[in-house]
Amino acid sequence: MRIVSIEIVTNSTEFNDYIKECSENMDIMRAECEIVARKILPVLRARVAQHLSREHGMQQHEISKKLDVTQAAVSFYLSKSRGANISLLRKFPEIDATAKKMALILKRGGKREKVKDLLCDLCKKISKKKAFKSMLK
Repeated sequence: MRIVSIEIVTNSTEFNDYIKECSENMDIMRAECEIVARKILPVLRARVAQHLSREHGMQQHEISKKLDVTQAAVSFYLSKSRGANISLLRKFPEIDATAKKMALILKRGGKREKVKDLLCDLCKKISKKKAFKSMLK
């Protein structure tokens, strides 16, 4: 049995409808940071790894240390097996622009705080876009 408002749901159809409604509400309430962590961050990491490799000539083990990920993860990023969501890059060109800045900071041995600040700035920018808001649904 499940209490919905004041009514007790005993009928399986009502219960299924209630569960469906709760699921939909949870999807709507999904935190923006969760979307960034699950969808945006892998693409961003992949782009940073690609920039570090192609533009700065870094090797996979060096990139893995800079990104604090495994060398295997870097291999996946560079082979486009992970984080290769072209549609996200089209919707949010800010991802690639931020990745270039991050790669430069990391290559030069800059402070990780600067990289974190860039990530926060990216989140603020893209969270205002209609394309991002549609990902919350």
